Amino acid sequence: MRYRSHHLISFIALLTGVALWLTHLLIIAAPLLAQNRSWVVPIYQLQGDGSVSPYAEKWVDSYGLVTGVLKDGFYLQDPSGDGNPATSDGIFVYTNKRPTVTVGECVMVTRAYVIEFYEKTELSRLKSITPSDRCPSQTVEAVAIPLPRLGMTPSLTYEAYEGMLVTMTNLTGTVQGPTKHFAGDDMEIALLPTALQAYIPGGRVFQADSAALSALVYLTNELGATLPELDWGATVAVGAVTEHGRTLTAILDYNFGKYQLHLLPATPLDMVVDDSTAARQPEEGRPTAPDEFGLCTFNVYALGRGSEQYPDARAYEQQLAKRARAIAETLHGCTIIALQETGAPADAENLADFLLELYQLDYEATAIAGPNTQSSEFPLTNSLLTWRDQVTVLQASAPQGCSPKDYEVPANAGDCPRGQYALFDRQPLVVDLLVTGAWREPITLTVVNNHWKSKAGDETVNAVRRTDQARHVATLVQAKLDADPNALVAVLGDLNDYYPSTPVETLRTSVQPPMVHLYDYLPALDRYTYIFNGGSQVLDHILVTPALAPLVTLVDPIHSNADFPAGDQTQLQTLTHASDHDPIQVVLRPEGAAILAGSLRYANIHVKLSTKNGGVVTQTMTDATGEFRLWQVPVGEYTLRFTPPPAVMIEPQMTPIDLKRGYQRLPTPALAHRTVTIGVGLALITAQLPPPSPAK
Repeated sequence: MRYRSHHLISFIALLTGVALWLTHLLIIAAPLLAQNRSWVVPIYQLQGDGSVSPYAEKWVDSYGLVTGVLKDGFYLQDPSGDGNPATSDGIFVYTNKRPTVTVGECVMVTRAYVIEFYEKTELSRLKSITPSDRCPSQTVEAVAIPLPRLGMTPSLTYEAYEGMLVTMTNLTGTVQGPTKHFAGDDMEIALLPTALQAYIPGGRVFQADSAALSALVYLTNELGATLPELDWGATVAVGAVTEHGRTLTAILDYNFGKYQLHLLPATPLDMVVDDSTAARQPEEGRPTAPDEFGLCTFNVYALGRGSEQYPDARAYEQQLAKRARAIAETLHGCTIIALQETGAPADAENLADFLLELYQLDYEATAIAGPNTQSSEFPLTNSLLTWRDQVTVLQASAPQGCSPKDYEVPANAGDCPRGQYALFDRQPLVVDLLVTGAWREPITLTVVNNHWKSKAGDETVNAVRRTDQARHVATLVQAKLDADPNALVAVLGDLNDYYPSTPVETLRTSVQPPMVHLYDYLPALDRYTYIFNGGSQVLDHILVTPALAPLVTLVDPIHSNADFPAGDQTQLQTLTHASDHDPIQVVLRPEGAAILAGSLRYANIHVKLSTKNGGVVTQTMTDATGEFRLWQVPVGEYTLRFTPPPAVMIEPQMTPIDLKRGYQRLPTPALAHRTVTIGVGLALITAQLPPPSPAK
């Protein structure tokens, strides 16, 4: 009995141990089992009535009709819906590769993970896609959505339709892109609805105007529609003509901060042409006279041999030729050119060789390799081109900055003290120059060429880094001014931030006395060198020390790239879009000249500057905001005459003016619109009339 009791006790102990082990295993496995558990949930419940899915980070099954197929997923929509206008009946299913489903097919998506991908609800990591009989019909009725409105937050209008088949009626608009190209064959056009055009000065949407940006409509070809290559300002009408007006059908999606209309195949896009429509022409700079010289900045966009640039020798030479033509014909062989995005120093030298061979422009290339030069995929190096017969390079350096934060710049990028790390992947190129010409003495000019941290990635980190980079560059300028308060220094290049912005203002004001930003001389409508998501913006800048500012006679962002589509390789022979950035030209005259700026508040006022004996010196028209500029005017006494359109009154229409050296601004004269004046006059007359007699 003792033997049996002993074995019974041992057996009970074994069972207890197994039970405890299984319990422990279940505790460990429970989260994994819960993670892999899924429920059949209708799409409208997945979307919910808020901006975030109530099923976020859960595994679900769902079903619906396929409404559109992309190269990496498809759109699924509940054909019945729940009748609640606050919940979307559609959703995007991410498959990573082109799915085998077809439009109109009813499918079940099994064990899919609900994710908020950059604020868009979608299904991913799914187990399977199988045919389903749950759909009560084989069609989805498109839902009508309104045109956007100025200042209205897009999500308030469109969040409830995310992923759904929609229609929009009478969409006519002006292109704010131009046509944009993504990887592969994907294209996008940003439109400003025509009805809103009158509320946007000059018809151009700027990045800083959030109300206007919110009113843009984005069209894509991802479902197979054909999009044309359109310049900024082109007017198009979208959709087929029906008895209810021109109507387009699309799938509304949300990607990286904007709602897009994925147009269905064969959606018409018709150009709207009227008497005011003309083909937009690329701008050109101005040739310099013997008593002037040019200072330019030009981001030449990926001009290197990296694997993600132009590794093919023939394609590389074609791109060199395209940049050389832009410099020769658009910049008219600018005397000094700061280049960003040359891949390596050799690329700047190759560009100089092309300029000599093709255009007989003899440039010296100056560049110093930096951390990003060594990249096998996308090498980038700041470079400088200077005319050999007018400019002598005295010395060049590329001083690295240091930061307490590790930005993962290669360790050999520069000498930083213990606990400090290199600040620049592309350190500034500082070049001292001696410039000669038809003026009394050669001048010494320092050029600081920059390409600061891009906006790609986390801007909360990037903006801090650019601000630190600005402080470092300011110390370089300050050292020059401490040695010579009248030092002529220009800081220029792709600063990858706006006008104004904290990094750019930090650069300007960290130098004492503060630097002059040459965009201050420009009308607001001319302050752009780049267009992103339909918003025109400044990324490229030129700032100068106070002693250099009086030599400036012209500031000109040359709009030859940003307003024009990139197109494909067939556009290699065109002058437009040699880069995605516009170059900037500054003309300097060591003996000095005048710039006259003014605002007359109304568009299309003719401004003419004449000598005392009536000879016309220069003339221009006010822009859409009433601004005008008279550039490169010799110092002296003149007569300024204004000729307004019939609806505008201006007093006086003629005034004497004494123009001094440098930039100056005209006080705004008395102006009035005749309709406003008549209205005010009638109001005053009415106020003075006796009250009407009582009715009998």
